[in-house]
Amino acid sequence: MWIHRNKLLFRELNDWKNIKTVQTTTSVDVQTEMNVIKWKKPSPGRIKYNIDAAFPSNNNRIGLGICIRDETGAFIRAKTEWVEPKCEVHVGEALGFLSALRWVHELNLGPVDFELDSKLVVDSF
Repeated sequence: MWIHRNKLLFRELNDWKNIKTVQTTTSVDVQTEMNVIKWKKPSPGRIKYNIDAAFPSNNNRIGLGICIRDETGAFIRAKTEWVEPKCEVHVGEALGFLSALRWVHELNLGPVDFELDSKLVVDSF
């Protein structure tokens, strides 16, 4: 009886080690495939507007976010807004850029740089 119990116990322990090894290997592989994008400061004397759009799956609108930082990376201001109806990603990113342009005019901060993650929108300007 003890021999059977120990075989069962140690077999399950080995199964646990195998599972743990697979989980560790999988998480490392995922991390190495991710591209890490680091925020870059604007040139001296400039302000940077970072713009992004979010597309929640649970409603028919998109979220826009804008963050303003100075040449040292210090936070100046940020805002969010909702736009309806939901649209294609490049359209949402362009709407975020339009919102940032309006905010630049309103705040009269300058000179400015813009950063957004839609290559299609960036290449259009």
